[in-house]
Amino acid sequence: MSLPRISGGLLAALLVVSVGVVAAGCADAARERLGLGLAPPISVAMIVHGAEGDPFWEEVRLGAEDAAQAFDVNLFWRSTDDAEERVRLIDEVVQQGFEVLVVTLSDPEAMSEVIRDAVVIGVTVYIVNVGAEIGAQLGADSYFGQVETVAGLAVGDRLAEIGGTHLLCVQHEPQNLALETRCDRAGSRLDQLTTLKVEPNDRVDSQIARALDADETIDAVLTMNTRVMNDALSALQSARSAQPGGRTVIHAVFELNEVVLDAIEDGRVAFAVDQQPYLQGYLPVAYSRLVQYWEVTQGDELADALLQWIAGRGILLGPGFVDVHNAQRVREAMQGFQSEPDASEQATE
Repeated sequence: MSLPRISGGLLAALLVVSVGVVAAGCADAARERLGLGLAPPISVAMIVHGAEGDPFWEEVRLGAEDAAQAFDVNLFWRSTDDAEERVRLIDEVVQQGFEVLVVTLSDPEAMSEVIRDAVVIGVTVYIVNVGAEIGAQLGADSYFGQVETVAGLAVGDRLAEIGGTHLLCVQHEPQNLALETRCDRAGSRLDQLTTLKVEPNDRVDSQIARALDADETIDAVLTMNTRVMNDALSALQSARSAQPGGRTVIHAVFELNEVVLDAIEDGRVAFAVDQQPYLQGYLPVAYSRLVQYWEVTQGDELADALLQWIAGRGILLGPGFVDVHNAQRVREAMQGFQSEPDASEQATE
């Protein structure tokens, strides 16, 4: 596919405008302008590693469903933390003739063979959320999400800038490449790293508290979702009160919702990392349709720009950092754009 080259600034503007226009209720006009009503809809299967009903993944699902409605896409969605079930589902949708497969690669050892087989027989594969490099090696077309190496390094730099030297990095899933990469890269920017893989069937706050008690040099904690963030906040409160004069420990989290914003604004969390889950669902579905009809849309500046941007590279949707300086602005933007899932529910990613 040979497309015209357009400047990055213009591409960014076009991308934001296109998503905003469709999401704002102009889907019919967008379909007509791009010629997307000239052929039957395509079928896209999105199969991801989050637990069913998880608020983070419900946000991804919402984006995918909005894009499917806007661009006339038949969407199959499934979210499960069972890798064997994901492999079975991928085999099933490929056999059913789905043209596009959107998946996560949190557990590449379990998923690589089925993804490679799908690519070999001609299914278009996009990776979201985790697995950019491995996905490219397997033949996936594009990636939508944050690069965990970059995100981890950036978090480590921020922690070091505000005084962190010894990081306790909490992993809540035993087999998740993204969590391991975040911890390793963030820790590489500080003097020392302690990784804590918590046992979810035991009290997570107690496990974090024991790790803090075992080494009083720990002065930074990184958690990966709201539930574990809350467990860490409870453990940190106990650790601080146990020392005369208190104990200084910085806390950062890979998650963004109303609960996290509250914790940032009242000073319990230093900053959060946002990777825009809604767009992780919306963009690969919308892009699938644009690629399918590129011959129809060829010459349309918006469509050409979007395809040129994404082809072979994908879209980086993070890391975006939220701290006390921009938390209120982010809150207002979130409330204005769409209603959030209940942030008090347990979330993983």
